[in-house]
Amino acid sequence: HKRAMEPNTEAGEVNPRLPSVPQQPINVHSNDQAMKLSAAYRCTSILSGTIASLPLIIKRKKDGYFTPDEENELYGLLTRMPNRRMNSFELIRNAVVQMINRGNAYIVIRRKFGSVSELVLCANDTVTYDKLNDIYIISDPYNRVYGRFDSYEIIHLRNNSLDGGYTGVSTIQYASRIFSIAASADNQNLRTFQNGTVIKGIITGVKDSGSTGLTGMTGAQLKAVRERVEDQFNSGVNIAEMPSDASFHQLSINPIDAQLLETKKFSVLDICRFYGVHPDKVFAGQSTNYKASEMSNVSFLTDTLQPILKQIEAEFNYKLIPNSVAHLYKISFDLSCLYQTDLITQATYLKTMEEAGVFSVN
Repeated sequence: HKRAMEPNTEAGEVNPRLPSVPQQPINVHSNDQAMKLSAAYRCTSILSGTIASLPLIIKRKKDGYFTPDEENELYGLLTRMPNRRMNSFELIRNAVVQMINRGNAYIVIRRKFGSVSELVLCANDTVTYDKLNDIYIISDPYNRVYGRFDSYEIIHLRNNSLDGGYTGVSTIQYASRIFSIAASADNQNLRTFQNGTVIKGIITGVKDSGSTGLTGMTGAQLKAVRERVEDQFNSGVNIAEMPSDASFHQLSINPIDAQLLETKKFSVLDICRFYGVHPDKVFAGQSTNYKASEMSNVSFLTDTLQPILKQIEAEFNYKLIPNSVAHLYKISFDLSCLYQTDLITQATYLKTMEEAGVFSVN
């Protein structure tokens, strides 16, 4: 009955009616833990969402220029439904999430009569890569993919590697230390606000030097005073009575003294550094004017997105287009969506390009 009456507390929370338990260090090393941090979630979301929103198109060279080839079998797979469970947006978005936060993403190329029929993104923890023999061993019950596959049958997207480029390493593993610091700050905020800034301290007896032969309070007396003061605080009393021969020394540190907000601010910037995302993208409030915000978009494209886009394009081109026709076809992202801006700027750009003869009126 006593356990049933006690408030339910999750890991890391403190029940003010129970003795405080030493808190264990927080080590962030999994996706679930990292995605509870707002900056990590936003960085993952903005990277995967932005890349997935760019059309991935197969093009054919005609008259010296590459133009979209809508009649190609790969066009529908890349722009509509790559497999029966995912559309093109979901395939790329989840592949980027796996690549960044798990280190590797594996897409199985299914073929019928020599033609590509499906592109299947394997579920988490269903693929083992044999680096020595360059063989992929897959046991994916969700997509019903089983067996041993050669490298040309798998589109393998890798995060930054430490073994020479054979397998990628999760960004969460690289940033485990800063993630742990950020999670600890969040946990301290939770403890502070959820428990109403519970006061902690030490009660000591004050020896009356003016009375000869009078000693300090005994341990039993101090325990009784401590229990009475603690009960008063827990009952909602803000000011508690103390005996004249006892004193209270506060140990708890309020959020201002601990500078938790400053810690959280720098943790956000560090997380952005690991993901390569400009702080503007995670609403960190860095830019002070429109021009600075515009330049952050340019930096995001050239420094962060471009390497990832090139990696995806190179892997898709190599695995999906035969060498015999590689000079006629290519798979690439349409980057025009990234340059969308306000209507006045668009009109000025189009006018300038038309006057220079780069664009025509049609």
